[in-house]
Amino acid sequence: MNDQQIQIFTGEDGQSHLEVTLEQETVWLSQAQMAELFNTKRPAITKHLSNIYKSGELSEDSTCSILEHVAEHGQRYRTKHYNLDAIISVGYRVSSKRATHFRKWATQVLKEHLVQGYTLNQRRLTERGIEFEQAVSLLSRTLTNQGLVSTEGEAVARVISDYARSWSLLQGYDEQQLAEVGIKQPGMQPLGLEEALQAIGELKQTLIGKGEATELFGQLRGDGLTSALATIEQGFGNELFYPNVATRAAHLLYFVIKNHPLADGNKRCGSFLFLWYLRRNAALLAKPVEQLINDNTLVALALLVAESLPDQKTLMIRLIEHFILLR
Repeated sequence: MNDQQIQIFTGEDGQSHLEVTLEQETVWLSQAQMAELFNTKRPAITKHLSNIYKSGELSEDSTCSILEHVAEHGQRYRTKHYNLDAIISVGYRVSSKRATHFRKWATQVLKEHLVQGYTLNQRRLTERGIEFEQAVSLLSRTLTNQGLVSTEGEAVARVISDYARSWSLLQGYDEQQLAEVGIKQPGMQPLGLEEALQAIGELKQTLIGKGEATELFGQLRGDGLTSALATIEQGFGNELFYPNVATRAAHLLYFVIKNHPLADGNKRCGSFLFLWYLRRNAALLAKPVEQLINDNTLVALALLVAESLPDQKTLMIRLIEHFILLR
């Protein structure tokens, strides 16, 4: 879904209609369109967007784009448009009910276009082999199991559309670029068991304070966590089995989620240790961790790992690796 397309959003009253641009795997509206959508004035939209960007809630660079549109008389204009993240952030400040209705509609539209895109590319998928077909199956199953309009379901939809920053998984596979990250990085800082348990303990107390965890959260179950932390450091002679930060972090996330080394909270603890390891080795990353993996992306990756089949391990590792840009 790389070409610009137009979809018509209909309000809950069945009377109001709005032309919505679909491009780069998301939906886009101008400030004027947002004002129409949320039944307010454009200056109010401008003010809310300014506050959103100033507070750091969203990045303008990643949520705003100059898109070209054609006016009724045929003249072409280039206007600032804002993606779904920005639209919903503004919407919740103006009309949460309207924002929720639009969010559900947009997520459904995006999913339908993704499915249609896969159908159109079935011939290429067959030619390239079964790995990408497994990706389609995994992503579809995760969306179905999590529920499209739930927070987790939307996070999965987002990671689908954001993968390689614009769902270039298809393009990358067509160009045979979905390969193992071959970079070797000396000087990686290991994550020891004691430090990992201390980090999990701090997370546990925070979640218990919010009523989001019990005493079972993060409790060791066997030596699975010890094994996971040791495995990513292994090598033979001077050759490391996991030679860079991306592949180590990806395997750590996978091992903790799939091997269930904890009595409860494996997805959350695995995600937490994944970020902890990346931050510990931040000097070897091309960008700050927060710019590589946001909260929604991490939630979605954890869900995809949890839903994946054993023979999809390589696929999942590569998927995670390609979000982590190395120096």
